[in-house]
Amino acid sequence: MNFNARASLPRLGAGIGLRRQHFAEIIDRRPPVRWFEVIPENFIGRGGFIAESLRRIAENYTLIAHGVALSIGSTDPLDLEHVRRIRQFCDDVHSPWFSDHLCFTMVDHVNLNDLIPLPFTEEAAHHVAERVRVVQDILERPFALENVTYYVAPSRSQMTEAEFITQILERADCGLLLDVSNVVLNAANQGYDAEAFLDAIPLERVIQLHLAGFEKNGDVLLDTHARPVSDETWRLYRKVIERVGPSSALVEWDAEIPSLDRLLQEAEMAQKLMDDVAALRAS
Repeated sequence: MNFNARASLPRLGAGIGLRRQHFAEIIDRRPPVRWFEVIPENFIGRGGFIAESLRRIAENYTLIAHGVALSIGSTDPLDLEHVRRIRQFCDDVHSPWFSDHLCFTMVDHVNLNDLIPLPFTEEAAHHVAERVRVVQDILERPFALENVTYYVAPSRSQMTEAEFITQILERADCGLLLDVSNVVLNAANQGYDAEAFLDAIPLERVIQLHLAGFEKNGDVLLDTHARPVSDETWRLYRKVIERVGPSSALVEWDAEIPSLDRLLQEAEMAQKLMDDVAALRAS
């Protein structure tokens, strides 16, 4: 997939994650949400209330698929059947692209239920890029990798995080789901400059953004997805939008999930910042 074609992808504005707690309210109210992000693993193979709710919501909203189980960095063989199921899911909900995390989640076919960072090495970059090309060929749609948080610098690293991400994106010719909150956390926890990180990665490959809350534990920032988006993240998000223009920004809130209206407030803040930057550009 040649990412010179990125301009043809829709820029959806600000959306929120689709969570079971809100299914009935979304179906009944049809709130003014620009789009929902959906985790295919929560729906594949499910019937009954889950499948019917997804079908009804998909009739009225744009859905974007975001995976959690691809384990693109694992040394286990790619689960090609899982990738084919993802493709069918994306076809069914008309997701224009698919994303998953730049990490591994499986070791010896055991799911670790966590996003484990990779060492920043030439070997790992080559390994991931090869697997991404296979995934994109099966999906037949753009694929984006998301930058993840890490609390201890991966061992044996030969390059910076930004260099590692850049090598993979360019070798695989894929997109980037830029998690702005993860940049804030990693910059604080690892002692680097967040804006310098933005300077060092190919922002022209960004097709989606994530925004989430975090919590402090002493001197460490924890990626909990259980709080409103922080002021630090809003500031960096604005700088990203100033560089990449309007995009598709997703407010993540995955623990201690609030009311639908509270999530919509966060999405509207993200949209307002995007609109403010667009207005300044046009003036």
